[in-house]
Amino acid sequence: MNVLLCSIIQILVWCGYSLVLYLSHHDHSFYETVLLVMFSYFNFLIAVRFISNRTTGINITILFTIIYVAGRIVFL
Repeated sequence: MNVLLCSIIQILVWCGYSLVLYLSHHDHSFYETVLLVMFSYFNFLIAVRFISNRTTGINITILFTIIYVAGRIVFL
Protein backbone atom coordinates (compact mmCIF):
# COMPACT_ATOMS: atom_id res chain seq x y z
CA MET A 1 0.00 0.00 0.00
CA ASN A 2 2.86 2.38 0.78
CA VAL A 3 4.43 1.74 -2.63
CA LEU A 4 1.15 2.58 -4.36
CA LEU A 5 0.73 5.78 -2.37
CA CYS A 6 4.33 6.74 -3.04
CA SER A 7 3.84 6.10 -6.78
CA ILE A 8 0.74 8.30 -6.90
CA ILE A 9 2.53 11.14 -5.11
CA GLN A 10 5.50 10.85 -7.45
CA ILE A 11 3.22 11.05 -10.47
CA LEU A 12 1.68 14.21 -9.02
CA VAL A 13 5.14 15.69 -8.45
CA TRP A 14 6.09 14.99 -12.07
CA CYS A 15 2.87 16.69 -13.18
CA GLY A 16 3.96 19.69 -11.13
CA TYR A 17 7.36 19.58 -12.82
CA SER A 18 5.64 19.64 -16.22
CA LEU A 19 3.65 22.68 -15.11
CA VAL A 20 6.82 24.45 -13.96
CA LEU A 21 8.49 23.72 -17.31
CA TYR A 22 5.45 24.99 -19.17
CA LEU A 23 5.41 28.23 -17.18
CA SER A 24 9.14 28.79 -17.71
CA HIS A 25 9.47 27.76 -21.33
CA HIS A 26 12.13 30.43 -22.04
CA ASP A 27 14.70 28.94 -19.65
CA HIS A 28 17.91 27.36 -20.86
CA SER A 29 18.25 23.58 -20.89
CA PHE A 30 20.83 23.77 -18.07
CA TYR A 31 18.19 25.17 -15.70
CA GLU A 32 15.69 22.56 -16.82
CA THR A 33 18.26 19.87 -16.00
CA VAL A 34 18.86 21.39 -12.56
CA LEU A 35 15.10 21.37 -11.95
CA LEU A 36 14.94 17.73 -13.08
CA VAL A 37 17.62 16.77 -10.56
CA MET A 38 15.89 18.76 -7.81
CA PHE A 39 12.50 17.16 -8.48
CA SER A 40 14.12 13.71 -8.66
CA TYR A 41 15.75 14.28 -5.28
CA PHE A 42 12.46 15.54 -3.87
CA ASN A 43 10.77 12.36 -5.14
CA PHE A 44 13.52 10.29 -3.53
CA LEU A 45 12.88 12.01 -0.20
CA ILE A 46 9.17 11.27 -0.54
CA ALA A 47 9.89 7.62 -1.33
CA VAL A 48 12.19 7.26 1.69
CA ARG A 49 9.53 8.87 3.87
CA PHE A 50 6.76 6.48 2.79
CA ILE A 51 8.89 3.36 2.27
CA SER A 52 11.36 2.43 4.97
CA ASN A 53 13.72 0.67 2.56
CA ARG A 54 16.08 3.13 0.83
CA THR A 55 16.87 0.70 -1.99
CA THR A 56 13.22 0.32 -2.91
CA GLY A 57 12.77 4.07 -2.68
CA ILE A 58 15.62 4.84 -5.03
CA ASN A 59 14.48 2.12 -7.45
CA ILE A 60 10.97 3.60 -7.59
CA THR A 61 12.38 7.10 -8.02
CA ILE A 62 14.70 6.04 -10.85
CA LEU A 63 11.88 4.13 -12.52
CA PHE A 64 9.50 7.10 -12.50
CA THR A 65 12.26 9.50 -13.60
CA ILE A 66 13.09 7.29 -16.58
CA ILE A 67 9.40 6.93 -17.45
CA TYR A 68 8.92 10.70 -17.29
CA VAL A 69 12.00 11.53 -19.38
CA ALA A 70 11.15 8.83 -21.95
CA GLY A 71 7.59 10.14 -22.17
CA ARG A 72 8.82 13.68 -22.77
CA ILE A 73 11.15 12.46 -25.51
CA VAL A 74 8.39 10.47 -27.21
CA PHE A 75 5.77 13.23 -27.05
CA LEU A 76 8.08 16.08 -27.99
